[in-house]
Amino acid sequence: MTHFMKQTKLVNAAGAIQEPVAKTLALYFAADWCPDCRDFQPKLNDFYSKVNAQTHQLDIQGPWLAIPFHDTLRDELKRKYQVCAKKEMETVGVTDRVGGIPTVVIVTSSGDVVDIDAASKIESSGVDALAAWL
Repeated sequence: MTHFMKQTKLVNAAGAIQEPVAKTLALYFAADWCPDCRDFQPKLNDFYSKVNAQTHQLDIQGPWLAIPFHDTLRDELKRKYQVCAKKEMETVGVTDRVGGIPTVVIVTSSGDVVDIDAASKIESSGVDALAAWL
């Protein structure tokens, strides 16, 4: 099966273009100006390191693989999953917001939602949350 983001140019932390390889992808919606996002980021960093320590199981879109800031896919994903900051709803075109920021949405390689509220499960269950998403 082709990954739904196969044609997307994601960049890793070093700035190199890379394609997602895991069957499960975590889309991380956040902003550097958001205090809740800054509080959640270390927890997500720790989670990512632990779940991928032995075998690469989960790609997270964020500081690891990121969509370039000016890429139109950023807003397309916000509309598709109805997740964005409240102040950007009108600009992005989200009318019925499911989640604000920070939000982690777990999706399959075809883009189907597995969990729209993964951030709370990462905080409460840590690496144990992964089993439900694979």
